[in-house]
Amino acid sequence: MPRKRKIPPQPPIGLELLESTFVINNTTKTFHTPAVDKLMDEIMPLLHAGKGAQAEVLLRKALTLEPVKPDLLNNLAQSLELQGLVDDGLRISEAILILFPDYLFARVALALASMREGDYEDALELLTPLFTRRKFHISEYNMLCSSLIEYSLLTENYPAARAWFDAWSGPDPKNPRLDVYRELLKKIGG
Repeated sequence: MPRKRKIPPQPPIGLELLESTFVINNTTKTFHTPAVDKLMDEIMPLLHAGKGAQAEVLLRKALTLEPVKPDLLNNLAQSLELQGLVDDGLRISEAILILFPDYLFARVALALASMREGDYEDALELLTPLFTRRKFHISEYNMLCSSLIEYSLLTENYPAARAWFDAWSGPDPKNPRLDVYRELLKKIGG
């Protein structure tokens, strides 16, 4: 009977970030005109409720007022994905990344798409530049940790998934997405 070869544990993806000092805050980084702020107050609840078509209409209106804002474009991509127009959303994310190479949400969206396709090298290439950052908005950090947990689970690096879960649960312990990962990690013994 052949013996199973034991694979040595891999270090967590983004170990350099985990081992460094970085800051997570809740300070708004994006500023809009009052008209777009008013639209965003309507748009965000629609996105959270999964109402992509309604959000899309308002986002297109906001983009006529502020045509090249990465957060508006990113939310438009999300609204399209909610409607099942995933390829259209990804094309917008690709455009955002070209125009704003440091925009975390576009990088993560494209990395997650690569992971879904099984292209972990491409996903890692997209995520790696984020490990040198030392300041994150809480929503950026949530998205980054979630994607790193996904990557770690898909590549069966369960200790890394646990490390990122623990790193995420400190700054945002009440995030409901943590419950999903907590259950997954329990099932796999991670």
